[in-house]
Amino acid sequence: MKPIQEYTKQEKLAEILEYRPSRIERATVLRYLLAVRRDNADEVKYFESFGRDVRHIIANVRTYEHGQLFGYTDKQFNEYGWLNGMLPIVECIELDILNMIHIGQSINGTYAVTIDWSTGGAGGGSFPSVWDEPIADYKDAVRNGIEQFERQYAYAMTRTAVDSCNYNARKIRKLITKLAEIKRQYLEPKQLSLFDFV
Repeated sequence: MKPIQEYTKQEKLAEILEYRPSRIERATVLRYLLAVRRDNADEVKYFESFGRDVRHIIANVRTYEHGQLFGYTDKQFNEYGWLNGMLPIVECIELDILNMIHIGQSINGTYAVTIDWSTGGAGGGSFPSVWDEPIADYKDAVRNGIEQFERQYAYAMTRTAVDSCNYNARKIRKLITKLAEIKRQYLEPKQLSLFDFV
């Protein structure tokens, strides 16, 4: 299959119209479609610098443009032609081996926070990326991670009566206790002393 850059205008239009975007992709697809229809060479060149087909172009344009919130301006594609939107993790705060806060930091110092959680059989998680909410301050990033856990565990406690396998009440109570310790350790002010007494 030849790259979209070698298509005629009519072939490009047909290819774009054949693509079925998700709801969140529609605005990007429309921008690309209008650029091709209006023969806007600069805009078409911009879009087509992101891939060889419509799917790669739309996904990579969205990742690139969202990554600019985190200070990313380079287009570094992996071996499969995708832009990587993941942020390097600067800290993992563990409650246990399956419950942790991941704090990622971008090149401009902006943070993104995700959690991995497990309350028995139920669980989930993700890696910090440009798709997460940008947070300017480290302490706010930790606070955000703790608040995500508090919401998740509050929901899990409401499910323990109907699904005790996936939402183990004893485990959730232990995790809430551990989360309170983490909250105290990271967010509460520390008492400093001027002198060390022996």
